[in-house]
Amino acid sequence: MRFKKELEQLKALYRKGLFSKPYYSHRIKGEQSFSSYEEFIKIPFMDKSSIRETSVMERTGSEMKDIYGFFSSSGTTGNKTFYIYNKNDKRVHEEFVKTFFGELGIDEEDLGGVMAPIGTGVMGHTMLWEFSTVGAGYVNCPDPSPENMINLVDEVPVTVIATRPNVASVIASDPKWREKARASKVKKLVLGGGFLSEERRKLLEDCWGAECYNFFGMSEMFGPMAGECRKKDGLHFLNQYLMIELVDPVTKQPVEPGESGIAVYTSLWEKGFPLLRYWTDDMMQITYEPCDCGSVYPRLRYLGRLADYYKIGSRYVFPEQVENLLFSRGLKYDYKVVRLEDRFVVYSEADGQGISEADKNALQEQFDAIFESKTEVKIVPFGALEYRGFGNRFETKI
Repeated sequence: MRFKKELEQLKALYRKGLFSKPYYSHRIKGEQSFSSYEEFIKIPFMDKSSIRETSVMERTGSEMKDIYGFFSSSGTTGNKTFYIYNKNDKRVHEEFVKTFFGELGIDEEDLGGVMAPIGTGVMGHTMLWEFSTVGAGYVNCPDPSPENMINLVDEVPVTVIATRPNVASVIASDPKWREKARASKVKKLVLGGGFLSEERRKLLEDCWGAECYNFFGMSEMFGPMAGECRKKDGLHFLNQYLMIELVDPVTKQPVEPGESGIAVYTSLWEKGFPLLRYWTDDMMQITYEPCDCGSVYPRLRYLGRLADYYKIGSRYVFPEQVENLLFSRGLKYDYKVVRLEDRFVVYSEADGQGISEADKNALQEQFDAIFESKTEVKIVPFGALEYRGFGNRFETKI
């Protein structure tokens, strides 16, 4: 039976009363809902809108003495949504971190540099927790401009940087910054909060003279919930705590093993805010094939958000593929790939000076071939962007 072990765990959690709140109980048919996967998939999906319709305390059975804290989503797609984190969540988070960071050799000898503001959003906090979990010290750079990041690693012996891929990339736009970054003690970048294409990874590793690793998380769970090993061949996740179904975006039914689908998350511990078939629009693939690193954990490959892709026949095309093409043509600094209706718009750095007309034309030809002339790729000046800060770095003006 598919997910047999996970369903047994959920049945035990149900018996403990984890799903007794009305937000959950009206979705399920008692213990029967966990008797088989066929019964389990009858449970309606949770989604962001259903969360916004309830208060933070309507979604938890945790008592105040067991609460670790209240944190929020970034609020980039609407009002911030607050979540409760209990002490069980902190314990499980620490197990995730020790597994991922231990594999990468991050320990008490390291000093973490967190390039992120610390507000109510969970991302910045979990970056700090990651380093303290493995006994490492940390220093925060709440305004991660390139000048501030370089000043920090120039003055303080930071060995590991935690931030978003785009934030770390701005160093590449100035030879003096690149020189200082490579001369620093930084030896690893642990990145999350945005996709990491292979071409951007190459740029970052060259720019910083450091190994670059991809992590994946979300506010509703905690961060990180999946991370790369040294082989950089997919992101491992601890399946004793996290159940991930992949379903077809149209039929909403489970896909066949090995196929890509929308990730539906269910938490498998006494979580402050339990997830029960939570739909997030994350398109991914999962493999249970053994990894060369020796880990027993399965791996996911994050492809992108449902709202960001084009489907051509049976093929999905995501911004990550667009980014790989851009980087192959020399557009290697800070920019954003945006899908607007029937086209991808690519905002380039330095008022469009970073890429030649010949390369622009060559790129358009490549995109025409990929999209079978069904879309347009427009490369416009960096000046068409408005700076919006760490959480939502740029906003279009067109």
